[in-house]
Amino acid sequence: MRLFWRKGYAGTSVEDLTRTLNLSRSSLYDTFDDKRTLFLEALRFYSERVLDATARTLNESPSPIVGIKKVFDDLIAGIGSETGALGCFMVNSVAELVPYDPDVTEIATKYADSLQQLFTMVLTEARSQNLVTKKQTPEQLAAYVFNAIQGIRILIKSGATREQIQAISDITLNSLQP
Repeated sequence: MRLFWRKGYAGTSVEDLTRTLNLSRSSLYDTFDDKRTLFLEALRFYSERVLDATARTLNESPSPIVGIKKVFDDLIAGIGSETGALGCFMVNSVAELVPYDPDVTEIATKYADSLQQLFTMVLTEARSQNLVTKKQTPEQLAAYVFNAIQGIRILIKSGATREQIQAISDITLNSLQP
């Protein structure tokens, strides 16, 4: 996963994969069929990890808004790390392969829908507690939060400062207030 994340699909050769996985070419093909199948499995694995981590963060937080803030804080904490510098594997893959690859498009769509559903759930709860604006629906706010997060991931990859990302996080969170 990290190899594809770092180099992209096109930039990762079968030789890179055999070296990284310490497999012979024939073992790689016997196990994964081909490079594309391995890539799609890595992308699905990444999607599941992000969804699980986000759900855990949102569910374990004392309030819906604190949970969303924690998601932003976790992104900010990644600034300057290897993971932050790599950006989001999903965003990178979408930029490289969508709309040319229907399987990547499907994985990316499910990922986006699932993340937005998580945010919709907590924003619906926040709305029932009068913690967020009622000018937009929880679904609209969830799409907005998702968009901000994806944009932040791109900005972190391109070298944005902690202050810049903190400002975007603060503005996004403030815009949710009633």
